[in-house]
Amino acid sequence: MNREALRAIRIYHGMTQSQFAAALGISKSCVASAESGYLNVSDKLRVIVAQRFGMSADILEAIAAAKASAKLAL
Repeated sequence: MNREALRAIRIYHGMTQSQFAAALGISKSCVASAESGYLNVSDKLRVIVAQRFGMSADILEAIAAAKASAKLAL
């Protein structure tokens, strides 16, 4: 999962950065930094997102692919 996929998951679920951070148990600044590319999306964050949102690697890839093809309005 990269920063675009992280943002796509958040937007897919209709959450603000603050709401997404609260759902993941992390700070809003962590979400903002990861989405902007200032920080890399860590393996730990990937696991937390997958556990919280029940997303498999296939679903994450589909969201990223949809974002790249402009099928998911971001």
